[in-house]
Amino acid sequence: MARVLSGRVLLAVLVVLPTLTAWNAAPAGAAGGSGPGVYADEPMDRDVELARLGYRNGVRVVFSRDELSGDWGLRQDGEMGRNAPLEYDDKQSMLQTYLSITPRSVPVPRVLLSEPPAGTPTPPELAYRTIVASVVVAEDLAVPTSSAMSSAAVLTCWDLYWNSYNWAELPGYPNPGTVWHPAKTYYSSDFGGMKMYSYSYLANCGGYARHRIYYKSAGDYYKHHDYEVAYAHWQAVKKGSVHRYRKVFYDGTAGDTRNGKYTG
Repeated sequence: MARVLSGRVLLAVLVVLPTLTAWNAAPAGAAGGSGPGVYADEPMDRDVELARLGYRNGVRVVFSRDELSGDWGLRQDGEMGRNAPLEYDDKQSMLQTYLSITPRSVPVPRVLLSEPPAGTPTPPELAYRTIVASVVVAEDLAVPTSSAMSSAAVLTCWDLYWNSYNWAELPGYPNPGTVWHPAKTYYSSDFGGMKMYSYSYLANCGGYARHRIYYKSAGDYYKHHDYEVAYAHWQAVKKGSVHRYRKVFYDGTAGDTRNGKYTG
């Protein structure tokens, strides 16, 4: 299960180890982003949004599916010192996560019903939900009471999101910008090979942070997530569906927090 983990007690150790679309984030190359055409030579899978959800604590959540790979996506965006990602069981399906973080009054995207593997029992909660073919847009949602993350929970620059992880890089303390993180790629092949899911958390406390996630198909890596996280904001992403080689790439910068893992 994903939980916020304070990084202050780990800071002294982690900083000397080897560098082991949203409402507050812009797709790279969009207005306010890197500029048109940047990395245009990289193959990019189109991310089709299924639901856009806004919560009263300011957290924004997007459920999506890749057009070509069929991989599913769950993106959360928020603001440092104001809120934290919603907590969910990272072993449950995307459909189960959706049902657990939305009230019965919010419809369920029809496409999301095909996400659990064939033979998976139908969640009983679906009996009380409306199914729609269109993109679901819902605002002013209460933070789920079943979540350990209350509406008062906040992240600082020195907090990690995943409490079990393959990598964690923290910024400087007390000034985040005093620690430089070089560009770094984390490959699933370094953590056991092909994996079903990529999980990545990126917090920007230094002025610039770019978040890219890839999957491998027929010998090439294809990008299926590319966002510039605004200053003083965070982004948490889950992407996947089947076993593939995957990678997460972070640009070189100072003052960011990087935290992630591969599962399945």
